Amino acid sequence: MREPWRQLLDPQSVNEPAPTPAALELACTDSGVVCPLPGTGVLHVAGEDAGTFLQNQLTQSITDMATTETRLAAWCNPKGRTRAVFRVIPSDTGWVLVADAELIRAIQPTLQMFVLRARVALTDLSDEEGLLGLAGPSAETLLTETAGSLPRAVNTMVRAGDLHIVALPAPTGLRYAVLGPLTQIGALWSRYREALTAGNEAFWQLLDIRSGLPAIDTHTRETFIPTMLNLDALGGIRYDKGCYPGQEVVARLHYRGQLKRQMYRLALEDAAPDPGAAVVDSDGSEAGTVVAAAPAAEDRVECLAVLRIDRANAGQLTVDGQPATPQPLPYPLPAEADRPAGG
Repeated sequence: MREPWRQLLDPQSVNEPAPTPAALELACTDSGVVCPLPGTGVLHVAGEDAGTFLQNQLTQSITDMATTETRLAAWCNPKGRTRAVFRVIPSDTGWVLVADAELIRAIQPTLQMFVLRARVALTDLSDEEGLLGLAGPSAETLLTETAGSLPRAVNTMVRAGDLHIVALPAPTGLRYAVLGPLTQIGALWSRYREALTAGNEAFWQLLDIRSGLPAIDTHTRETFIPTMLNLDALGGIRYDKGCYPGQEVVARLHYRGQLKRQMYRLALEDAAPDPGAAVVDSDGSEAGTVVAAAPAAEDRVECLAVLRIDRANAGQLTVDGQPATPQPLPYPLPAEADRPAGG
């Protein structure tokens, strides 16, 4: 845990045992959950050319964003492999890119190389800005008292002073990410945890998994093409915008129908595998790669994995020796029958 967060989260809250996933799932339905997200980072992109710079780097259109919306976007290498998946949030002085904090530190020097002579400043604010995740009816009530109103559609946002409140998809209804200065986030955490069930990053990741939201970290960067991560289904790819790194590869898969892998949700029976762990089929052949995993109720684990389409439902899959059972995603995928076979 980064030191600024360690200072904000009092020793008792850090060391006390977290509620079980079953208890947190129940709280999401009956009351509310608040989750500190110290592993999530914030990269600020400012300057006169910031919008054009991001427009030329990301799979998403940026310059036509409203101030009340957020968008998912990927940043790719020239071969179309995803370096990062960002949630792009407009701010008063530019844009905020939200992703894994370690990943932001790792990729910022490479992103900086593309600035060249553009009037753009990249600043890692991960030690100054932070996020809380909130879900459940009581959480909505408390957050409404804080912000005055809440966004009512997925990917929309409201501002309350220095706070950005973003509506995210949830297994049922909406949940909310609150972005703001760490001092304010710490104060909200202290207040909310008295009234809500205190969760953790693992539970928030479980809600991401059930919402079908991919996450890239330092173990999986430059492994997947954005379409494999279902970013087209999630609205994270614009095919009618200009060029960006890897655009030819991403467009070719879309227009020629050559995608052979896509992201699925799986349930396991034991320990959560690491991102990048292999998924194998009944013949012991490689079938895919784990994107993210988190503990769930009843001692189960749920994960997102990019799988070969021809192997996804062709037999028993395993991860680290554990049987992996396909689970539904909350959005439709392209018809598998229309996809070519092969790996």
